[in-house]
Amino acid sequence: MGKYFSDVVDKALEDIYYCYDNDRAKAALAALQSAAAAGDGDASYIASRCLSGPQYSWKYHPYPEDDDGVEYYVRQSIRQGSAMGVLGAMRCGMLTPEMEEAMPFANLKEAWNVVLEKAQAGCLFAQNMIGNTYFWLDVVRIEGKGPESFPSKEAFGAYLRDCTLACIPWFEAAFRGGMGFAGRNLYNLYNDGEEGLVPPQKEKAAQVEQLGASLGYPDWLERYGSTLIKTQGREKEGMDLCKAAAEKGHLSAWYHVANAYKTGKFVQKDWAYAMACCEKGLADKESIGCANVAGEMLFYGGDGVPQDYARAVQLFGQAHALGNNWGNDMAGTCYLFGYGCQRDPARARTLFEEAKYTSDLKNYGLGLIYADGLGVPEDIKKGVEYLQKAPQYAPAQEALLRFKKTLFGKWVRR
Repeated sequence: MGKYFSDVVDKALEDIYYCYDNDRAKAALAALQSAAAAGDGDASYIASRCLSGPQYSWKYHPYPEDDDGVEYYVRQSIRQGSAMGVLGAMRCGMLTPEMEEAMPFANLKEAWNVVLEKAQAGCLFAQNMIGNTYFWLDVVRIEGKGPESFPSKEAFGAYLRDCTLACIPWFEAAFRGGMGFAGRNLYNLYNDGEEGLVPPQKEKAAQVEQLGASLGYPDWLERYGSTLIKTQGREKEGMDLCKAAAEKGHLSAWYHVANAYKTGKFVQKDWAYAMACCEKGLADKESIGCANVAGEMLFYGGDGVPQDYARAVQLFGQAHALGNNWGNDMAGTCYLFGYGCQRDPARARTLFEEAKYTSDLKNYGLGLIYADGLGVPEDIKKGVEYLQKAPQYAPAQEALLRFKKTLFGKWVRR
């Protein structure tokens, strides 16, 4: 028997929540599933969290999201007698009257006390779980209290406020003890506050970021590092923290390193190194930042990076599919002229018009599309207006030379 749970569950908690090692995490899930099949309710519950998406563990752990699997394991954990399963089911809205009836506890408080005892004994995961019962005010249901339990609305509000604040020492204990995950809701409480109960305390939120970075947690190294990158005089320090996070496997952090070397604002400009960083970050298929940085360098080419329109289009398309339109002006230019892709003025216009930011490329592209009637009815006046918005862009000014205004004020071709 392990220190807090079974040997399998104790080791799984170490391998999933107290470190950032994908090989260990993958092996842990397989072991949990075997233990769950053998009747270990706590193993069933931790297995359910593994399948619940990156918000329930480290975003780079190799776990598939499986809603059916989550429901199966949560229900099984309750039937197998897991107090953690009961609290977890309550948190995710799965503790139905049927499941509450099936749990082998007299009431919710009894299940809560089982987890509390392990938290008091030093289990980091249990400490975070108890913290969450306070943070999300699940403790109100656990204690069977409501407005009618208090002499006034103000008294009930004070109770809720005290419950919310009670999460802090539990989150702090788990966070400092080695569970980086436990800092998330601690940060959220300080950064966002709780409406009507606890005001935001931004300076304490910043302290959580700094603490997580000092403890070496990759996700917090990136978070604090990205904050410092935006702080004048501390940009290089922030980038170094992001690089440390990236080297520990937090792939999205490569964006900050790549962007620094692409722009050369506080380090020596080096596009070849920036591209190498992007290639590492692109192992994360949701890395919008690396897709955009790499796409821009490939669009323009230079400094050791060969121009490659086709790959630039592919990368901008990847970012666009994830809801980002930062590179739309460059992607639109490629579609307008057929650079690295099939020429498609209609697609180009859509990309230009979707673009959040105004740029010379956007104005030049829309100017040509409307002035020359590329996929739209010709509208020289509208096209000229766009071209005039790019006074420092030589191709736009050259295009303007093809048009003139008549004595009656109408724009026509020369």
